Amino acid sequence: MTGRIPVMAGAGFDGQFFYRLAVDPFTVGLGRAHGIAFDYGVRSGRVGYPALVWLASMGGQPNLVAPMMVAVNVLAVGLLAWVGAHLARDHGRIALWGLVIAGYFGFGVVLGRDLSELVAATAVFSALLLVGRGAHLWAGACAALAVVTREQAVLTVVAITLGIVVFEWRRGSWSAAGRAAATFAIPPALLFLASQLAVRHVIGELPAASSSQLSATWPLVDFPRALRRWVDEFIHGMGGGSALVLGCFIAIVWMVGLAVTSDGVQVAFAQRPWELFAGAAGIGVFTLSSRNVLVAPADFRQAYELVGCAWLVLWSGSGTRRLWWAMAVVAPVTVLAIGFRCLVI
Repeated sequence: MTGRIPVMAGAGFDGQFFYRLAVDPFTVGLGRAHGIAFDYGVRSGRVGYPALVWLASMGGQPNLVAPMMVAVNVLAVGLLAWVGAHLARDHGRIALWGLVIAGYFGFGVVLGRDLSELVAATAVFSALLLVGRGAHLWAGACAALAVVTREQAVLTVVAITLGIVVFEWRRGSWSAAGRAAATFAIPPALLFLASQLAVRHVIGELPAASSSQLSATWPLVDFPRALRRWVDEFIHGMGGGSALVLGCFIAIVWMVGLAVTSDGVQVAFAQRPWELFAGAAGIGVFTLSSRNVLVAPADFRQAYELVGCAWLVLWSGSGTRRLWWAMAVVAPVTVLAIGFRCLVI
């Protein structure tokens, strides 16, 4: 293993695959490289985060890669908080509310295990901010980073594009809507297709489709079994992890419930439909989670977009009562998640 990284017995976690790509982003084959072999082809397509680390480590120098993996994610937290503050201001809220976007309880495990969701979240919410300010080309650049970081972001980009079409059509004509949507959507579409085809040339299949059956299934099919398992583990006292899983799940359901029943839905559809559609895409990704994902949900780190867009909808609504109802559940779960991950990473 390059960079004097210790290797322990066991299957490890996803951060090891990002480490391999950060040392050399061109080692996309399924064989072993730098002491690490990919388990599924989908790993080869998630190059956004490791590419940033590769740049930060001056071309993947082994002694710099590991610390730069942490540094890039820490920087992403700060940038996401900055973006969240501007989103809050654009919704008529004080900037301090932006911390709830960067403080999502699923990001503790992302920081601790060198995962890619923080970079993806920063790219997605930067795109939402820029679309709201009419900077469609720059928003498309952020979306391009998102889709090569996590392939699920493709659904988000499609949703945002539809939102742009709806909004611009109301303001002008179909031609204006088409131009705005194309300006936003073409950069991520081209980069995603290029990266997928490049990896396919090496591994023989599109990475985004190589293991889709392991992470996605029919909506909500695997949730009843997973919920029974979480409750059973909690009742029988099988560690703090079971309480954390239930707490995170309850917080997500609570946030969605508050958002969809608020007057912010109507306001968002009228003024910022791309945010509402992005949230709908987040719900879709969440409900499609398979047993393979739910057996070890890792604080539901993949639901950052769903929860973040729920906050955007609540910000769009009137008053602050629902915001504090949301905080009453989300804040203790966040403290539990961060505390647990500090002890058991």
